[in-house]
Formats: sequence, structure tokens, C-alpha cells
Amino acid sequence: MRRTDTKQRILNESLKLFSEHGYEAVGVEMIAAAVKVTPPSLYKHFSGKGEIVEAITDMVEELYEEHSLSIVELDDIDIEQMDEEAFVNYLIPFAENVLHDSTLKSIIKLLTIEQFRNETMRRIYVEKCYKLPEQFSYNLVKRLLMLRKPDDKVDLDYQVKLMTFPVITTIKRCYCDPKYETEGMAFLQKHLRNIWKLYLA
Repeated sequence: MRRTDTKQRILNESLKLFSEHGYEAVGVEMIAAAVKVTPPSLYKHFSGKGEIVEAITDMVEELYEEHSLSIVELDDIDIEQMDEEAFVNYLIPFAENVLHDSTLKSIIKLLTIEQFRNETMRRIYVEKCYKLPEQFSYNLVKRLLMLRKPDDKVDLDYQVKLMTFPVITTIKRCYCDPKYETEGMAFLQKHLRNIWKLYLA
């Protein structure tokens, strides 16, 4: 989605304010002041605070897509010839990129806090922090299984959750406990290797 500079500045400043003060405590006037525009100018870009936060959370999908391009662009030959090392080497950089993306981290922080205060935020949290990563994993695991083990009958949903949930949990722990990152990344490598050996090799 293309955005004007002003529109992007509104999203950036809103995210900072929401993350620092909470969604309910931030008003349109506060956002406009941070962006250095008048409230009427802000309303030319967004109808209100609800539309701003919706646009912010839509950025999660854009960022996941940006960080997963190398996975999405794998062709069938790459998938068929993939081995354990290639599998790990495709997915670990994705996890590291997600972990170090400051915008993504701020959005997930905002949703994590606000899910307990606002029903709309809770639904967005589930969608962006669980269903979206599952969908990315689903697409990869489905291709792997269809191309490498077409005759196997597997519970694809179970396989995807088994692979994805430890990744989500590890990244979230690293967000709130940065000292855990080295141990967390080592765990993820071990986890992905076990997934490969048990289900994909």
C-alpha cells in the first residue's frame, strides 16, 4: 500500500504514542500535535483514531511479507531439493528479521497490552499475532509435504501449529527479555531441526 509522507508520519507517531500511553489515552489532537499538523489536516488522511490503529495493525502483514520473501519465492525445485540445513537457513533469518524489526515489535507490544482492555484489539491481536504467522507457516509446510511426501496422510493444521507456536513464543520472550535472544535462537534452530527430522525428512 502506497502512503504519502504525511500519512506515514501519522502512523509512525500514532504507534509511538499508543505504545507509550495506551490506545484509550491518546486522542486525535495529541497525534496531530506529534505530527505537527492540525486535527482537520489529519482528518484528510484518516477518519479517526480507529482507522489509524487499523492501518497500523495492517502493517504487520506487510512486514511479515517483507521478511518472508525469500521463503515465498522458493520454486518447486528448491522445495523438492531442500534439506535440513536449507530449511533452517530459510526460517531462522525470518525469525531474526521479525525479532529485530522495531516497528513490528512496537505493534505487537501495543496489541499485547491492549488485548486486555479492548475487544477490537483482542481480535486484532489473535489475527495478527497467531493466525497470520500460522498462515505463512501453513503455506510453506503444505508445499513441503505436497512436493516431498505427496502420499503421506498428515494432519497439516497440527504440523503447522507444532512448528509455529514455539517460534511465536520464543520471539515474544525475546521481546520482553532481550538477554534471552542467544538462547532463544539456539532453541529455534534445534526446534526446526527436530521438525525436519520428525516430519519433513
